[in-house]
Amino acid sequence: MKRRNRVILGILFVGFFVLVRYAMRDMRLDVNLLREGLMRMPGLVMENLQMEREVSGDLWRVHVPYLDREKDLVTIRSLDVRRQLREGGEWYFFGAEGVYSHDEGRAIVRGVLGTLETRERMWNLEGPELHWDNQSREFTFPAGLTLYDSEFSLVTPKASMDEAGVVLLEKGGSIQWTRPLE
Repeated sequence: MKRRNRVILGILFVGFFVLVRYAMRDMRLDVNLLREGLMRMPGLVMENLQMEREVSGDLWRVHVPYLDREKDLVTIRSLDVRRQLREGGEWYFFGAEGVYSHDEGRAIVRGVLGTLETRERMWNLEGPELHWDNQSREFTFPAGLTLYDSEFSLVTPKASMDEAGVVLLEKGGSIQWTRPLE
């Protein structure tokens, strides 16, 4: 009887060891392999997706309440993006809806609202559409951009912005001072 109990205990111990070994191997999944596997799936719907990633010292946080991927195109409903800058300050973008093409590395976000905050100043941002190109690392506002704060309002029909926050007015613009001169 004792020998039988030892054999059963030994089998349970070996089974437990094998289970733990495979569980540990599965927990070390490569994130890139997982992402590539998800991109090859024929269709995918995800809800309440949250991502956090450090890029060049800046911390990016993304929240997507609803994501639908069909082949190469990812469609989202609502998008919240926060970027905490390494040197201080924060960017925040909200988009009502958007589309991302994995093959082209481009995104279009519609109904954009946001803030660009530095140590010195904070601007509010509005635009009907924001385009992002992964290769050029540039934001473009092909349907116009409005930047404003408590002192002025800048409206332009087309603009681009690099990752440093430098805005280029591609077709001019108009500035309206909203604070009286002292």
